Amino acid sequence: MGIEENKAVVRSWFDAVNRGDEAAILALTTEDFFFTTMARQPEWLLYQWDREQFSKVPSTMSTVLTSPIQLKIVDMTAEGERVAVEAETDSEMLNGRRYNNRYHFVFKMRDGKFTEVREYSCSHLAQSCFGAITPDDPAASRMADA
Repeated sequence: MGIEENKAVVRSWFDAVNRGDEAAILALTTEDFFFTTMARQPEWLLYQWDREQFSKVPSTMSTVLTSPIQLKIVDMTAEGERVAVEAETDSEMLNGRRYNNRYHFVFKMRDGKFTEVREYSCSHLAQSCFGAITPDDPAASRMADA
């Protein structure tokens, strides 16, 4: 696939995330897909997910927000089978905190599907927002299992 087709696939992922469409997200990944956060700490943010776990993240995150998560593309660059995206979100959490993170995603593709996604974001903000969830809160176990 060409660069513009790859960018279109990435745009369709953002649309699926914003709809909370797990089936569409799953359909965009290869069988050997994996997602990695590039955070350094805290330890609970150092995770790698397979395609099933990755497809559930938007709906799982939305359980701790006042409304479903919405990711907005700020800029996109592509070369060969790689697409890099600057994105942002601005959400209010049920715990009263504001989750307004900025991201840099690197999507690696094969035959119109994602083989790998790496996420760079502000781990300090994630810790201050999601780390505020108490362990006995059912949302905490949903986030840990995502």
